Amino acid sequence: MKKRAEKKKESVKSTILKFLILCWLLPMLLMMGVTIRYLFGNHFSQSVDSFVEQLEYNNQLCVERLNSAVADSRDASYDGTIGETWSAYQKGEHGEYEVFRDWDKYMVQKYQRNSAFAATILWGWEDPEKWNRSVYNETANGRYQDVRTYWEQDHEAVLQEAAVLDTRVGFVRRQNRLYLVRNLMNSSYEPVAALVMRLSRFYCFGNLENIPMAQGMTVELNGLPFLETEADNPQILESVFEKAKEETKGYEWEKGRLYIYKKNTGNGYSLRTILEIDNKSLLVPFYGWQYVFAGMAVCFIPLLFLMMHQFQRRVADPVNELMQGFARLEQEKLGYQITEESLSLEFQYLKDSFNQMSLQMKQYFNRIYEEEIALKDARIMALQSHINPHFMNNTLEIINWEARLGGNEKVSKMIQALSTLMDAAMDRKKKPQVRLAEEMMYVNSYLYITKERLGKRLTIEMDIPEELSDCLVPRLILQPLIENAVEHGVAPRSSGRVTIRGRKEEGFLIMEIENDGTLSREDEERIRRLLDGNYDTSREPSGNLGIANVNQRLRILYGPPCGLTVLETEEGAVISRILIRLPEEEEA
Repeated sequence: MKKRAEKKKESVKSTILKFLILCWLLPMLLMMGVTIRYLFGNHFSQSVDSFVEQLEYNNQLCVERLNSAVADSRDASYDGTIGETWSAYQKGEHGEYEVFRDWDKYMVQKYQRNSAFAATILWGWEDPEKWNRSVYNETANGRYQDVRTYWEQDHEAVLQEAAVLDTRVGFVRRQNRLYLVRNLMNSSYEPVAALVMRLSRFYCFGNLENIPMAQGMTVELNGLPFLETEADNPQILESVFEKAKEETKGYEWEKGRLYIYKKNTGNGYSLRTILEIDNKSLLVPFYGWQYVFAGMAVCFIPLLFLMMHQFQRRVADPVNELMQGFARLEQEKLGYQITEESLSLEFQYLKDSFNQMSLQMKQYFNRIYEEEIALKDARIMALQSHINPHFMNNTLEIINWEARLGGNEKVSKMIQALSTLMDAAMDRKKKPQVRLAEEMMYVNSYLYITKERLGKRLTIEMDIPEELSDCLVPRLILQPLIENAVEHGVAPRSSGRVTIRGRKEEGFLIMEIENDGTLSREDEERIRRLLDGNYDTSREPSGNLGIANVNQRLRILYGPPCGLTVLETEEGAVISRILIRLPEEEEA
C-alpha cells in the first residue's frame, strides 16, 4: 500500500511547471504584449519627468522676472535721487515743489514703463498722506484705480510690513494683489521713504497660470500663499505642500492624483509652486486601458488563486514543516519526528530523511557525550594518580615529630615543606584549581627543600605581581616545571639561576619558568614527543612525565590554545611557558 501511495505522488518539479505555464506564463505573455503596446517607451514615467521639467522651467522664469523686479526696486536705494532730494528739502535747499517735481520725474522715468509693475507708489515716512507720488503702467494692465485701491484698502498692511523690513525686500498680499515693498534709507540708515510696487500678475506669474496640464495650483512667495487656483481637493493640495517643504523639486501621489512641486531661491526670497496634474493629461496615450486591464483581471485572478492554492499545499506547507523540524533541532530537541504525509514525492523523501537524521543525531550525540565524559574523567584521574601518594603523608608526620624531639630543626623544616607538597598532591578537598597564592606556597616548599640540597649553587628570582594572587590555576601545575628546570638546567652544571615570572595578557594568565641551561638535540626531541597532544603517556617512564602531565592537564581543563611550550631564547636560556585561560571576571 505504501509503494502504491508513493507512485501516485507527483514530482513537485512537474507540478510547479504545469501550474506555472497555466497560471502564470500565459497571462504574463498576454500582459507583456498589451503593456508593450500601450506603455512602449515607458511613456508614463517620461510624462511625469517632463511635467516636472516644465514646472522647473516656468518657475525659473518667474524667479528671473522677480529678480529683475527686486533689482529695479533696489536702484531707487542706490542711485540716491529720492534720498538726496529729501535731504535737500530738510536742509532748506529745496521746497515742496522741487521735491514733488524730482520724485515725479524719477518715478515716470524708472517705473512707468516697467512691465513687472502694474502700479508704483512712493511715500515718505514723515507724512505718507502728504509726501507721496505714484505712477501706473497701462501696458501691464495697470490703472489709476489700482493706486486708489492701494490707499483705500492696502496702505495700512503695507505700512506694517515696511516698519519691520529695515533694508530687506518684502512682499504683501491683499486678496489677489501682491505688492513688493522696500525702504529707502539715508546715509545714517534711517528710513526716508518706502517704495511700493504692485506686481503685474500677468508678467511675473502668467507662465505658471497658463500650464495646460494643471488642474489646480498654489504658489508661495516667501511663505506667503499666492495664486491659489481651484483644485479638486484643496486639502490634499495643502497636505502635499507640507510634505514638499524640505524638497527642492519632485512629485507625490496622493489618492490617485499626481502633484508636482518646485522650489527656487531668488534675491532675498523663495518661490515654491505645487501643481495638481489633470489625470487626463497622463492618460491620453492610454485610452481604453481600463477595459484591457479589466479583461486581463477576469482571466488572471482565478488562475492566480488556483496556482497559489496548489503551491501552498505542495510546496509552502512541506517547507514550513521542515523548517519547524529544524527549529526543534536547534532547540536541542534531538529525535524530533515529522508525522505529516506530503503530497509530493520529493518532500516526502526529505521528511523521511529528516526523521532518520534526527534519530541518528540523537544517538550520536548521546554516545559522544557519554564517551567524552568518561574519557575526561579517566584522563584526569590517570594524570592525577602520578601525584597522589596518600600513604606517605602519615609517615612524614611521624618523621617530623621525631626530628623535633631530637632537636633537628633543619630536618624538621625540610620534612614540613615536603609534607606540604604531599598534602597538595593528595588534594583532600578535591579542588582541581587553587589560587595562585596557594600554588606559590607549594612552590616555595619545594624550593626550600631544593635550596637546602643545592645551597648557594641555586639562585631563585621571583617576578609575580601581587594582582595575580587571586587568579585560579590547576593544583601543582608549577612544581613539575620548576623541578625540570632545576634537574635539567642547574644540577648538571653544579650552579645556575631559575626565574619565575607571571603576567596577564589578552585574557590569559602566562607563567614562565626560565633557567640558564641549554637544550641538546636529544632534549628537544624528548620535549617535542612529550608535548604532542596525542602522545600516550603510558609508554613513558614515570620520571619523564612532569611536563607531559602539565601540558595534558591544561589542554583538558582549558582547551586549545592553552598548554605548555618549552623554548630556547637567543641568549641561551630555556623557558617553560604555560598559558591558562582566565574567566571574564578575572580578565577585567
